[in-house]
Amino acid sequence: MQIGIFAKIFPRSTLEDTLDAVIQHDLHCIQFNMTCVGLPSMPEAIDSKGIAQIEAEMKSRKVTMAAVSGTFNMAHPDPQIRRDGLRRLGVLSRACKAMGTSIITLCTGSRDPNDMWHWHDENKSSMAWHDMLETVSAAVKIAENSGITLAFEPERANVVYNARLAVNFSGALPPRT
Repeated sequence: MQIGIFAKIFPRSTLEDTLDAVIQHDLHCIQFNMTCVGLPSMPEAIDSKGIAQIEAEMKSRKVTMAAVSGTFNMAHPDPQIRRDGLRRLGVLSRACKAMGTSIITLCTGSRDPNDMWHWHDENKSSMAWHDMLETVSAAVKIAENSGITLAFEPERANVVYNARLAVNFSGALPPRT
């Protein structure tokens, strides 16, 4: 087993400084976030030069990327915002293997239109569950097409906010093809 940390815990101005902070804490495994290279967590595009920089800096420090953060609001009440999140997930998924990982971490989101980390009473609605499952199903197809794994975590303010719902959630997903 290898202990790791979310790289964003060490906010620095450059990727090099972020990775140096990680190894200064005797850690060599991270969950990456694209903000570490000055991009949004879910970027519009990731160029090959940026991917090469990430790969080179990680390799030179012997840091492993266990996963990359791909969190977007999968339960947002606006379907266009969910579609945009899926499009950006596709961008991230196509870059994963070149960056050295095959795992993207996600959460299920909130009906709060302004903050996916804020509880909204509609999170318990059948419509929130439906929209979230529809988005997750589309995300699973993106993952399968890219050969990556999606790792979901229950978040207290999200539609899937505890272990029981996480089990129900996993049982509600379509079977793998």
